[in-house]
Amino acid sequence: MYSKIFLNIILILSLVIIQLSFIAGLPAGLNYLNLILVILIFILGLVNLNFAAWWTVGIGLLLDIFSFAPFGIYLFCLCLTIIIADFALTVFFTNRSLYSFLALVGLTTAVYEILLTAIGYLVWLISREGAGLILNQSFWLSKLSQMTLNLIAALIIFYFISFVSKRLRPVFLARH
Repeated sequence: MYSKIFLNIILILSLVIIQLSFIAGLPAGLNYLNLILVILIFILGLVNLNFAAWWTVGIGLLLDIFSFAPFGIYLFCLCLTIIIADFALTVFFTNRSLYSFLALVGLTTAVYEILLTAIGYLVWLISREGAGLILNQSFWLSKLSQMTLNLIAALIIFYFISFVSKRLRPVFLARH
């Protein structure tokens, strides 16, 4: 029991360290990849909501600790995103196919970024410190780049998991 908890804590710490130190330093727009969000969606799809919720809380707390934003923003956005993803997974995406995971990663990336941007703007309106909401062409291109990189990462992870395990199906409709 304690070894599983310890292993999950180490994996959560490793994922946050990889995201904040390695991926954030990548050149040529590759730093827009949000590996944390992609991994959380796969955990939600392959395990269950409870396990994904614990990972979400751990990752959210660590991101809030290492962020200059007000404490709780990342935790709130990640938790709300996972709740919306679970709702979409149970209501709309009933199978665990490639198309379902790609649609879910695309949806959650959009929801997470909208939440993070909106809450950041609300904090700016209240405090009038930092940068305000700037919606220029580079803002939208960075969000599109992030969506594209997240979808590519989901595609790679999906095929890796389907190669190792038979829990995922790469097709949307099964032949009978």
